[in-house]
Amino acid sequence: MAERLTRAQRQELTRTRLLDAAEARFGDRGIHQTSLDEIAAAVGLTKGAIYANFSSKNDLIAAILERKLSADEAPLPIGSVAAWAARLGDSYESNVDRAESRRFAMALVEFWLHAMRNESARELLAQSLQTARESHVQDAATLVGDNLSLPADQLATLLIAVDIGVGLQRLLDPEAVPAEVYTAGVRALLGRERS
Repeated sequence: MAERLTRAQRQELTRTRLLDAAEARFGDRGIHQTSLDEIAAAVGLTKGAIYANFSSKNDLIAAILERKLSADEAPLPIGSVAAWAARLGDSYESNVDRAESRRFAMALVEFWLHAMRNESARELLAQSLQTARESHVQDAATLVGDNLSLPADQLATLLIAVDIGVGLQRLLDPEAVPAEVYTAGVRALLGRERS
């Protein structure tokens, strides 16, 4: 006999299903071409379920970005810049070709275009990127004794640029852009002599 879910568990499951459906549709069809009704219908619900969990389409986008950032957070291994580079490279190489990563990359491009045309969405995406940079800055701060090749805030910005840039190029031409290019870029940014 299946265990009965609590109200909070059912709500969390509904929220997850809505986020998955929104991310997939935003990536496939675009933000403006995807209605909240379509997202809800994709999981067998009504638009009311969306408004019970999210105040607007931008709030839904923010939740997708937040989910991605929190899923990417992993504890920094104790050690050196080389250990950090290895952790970043291993994580990227093992995840870049997953269907979920492709779906998120497509949605991210949509979010980016939407944000460039919409001020409130721009602030939302800028804040999400700032959060990602701060995570890298915190990691770098724990390794300050390793004499990083750049100031931590600049390094964080470049690490995210390498992540996004290599990922988007790989989606278009995986044979010409192997996942290892990301790891090589990270090692170059962090200082080859330390890797």
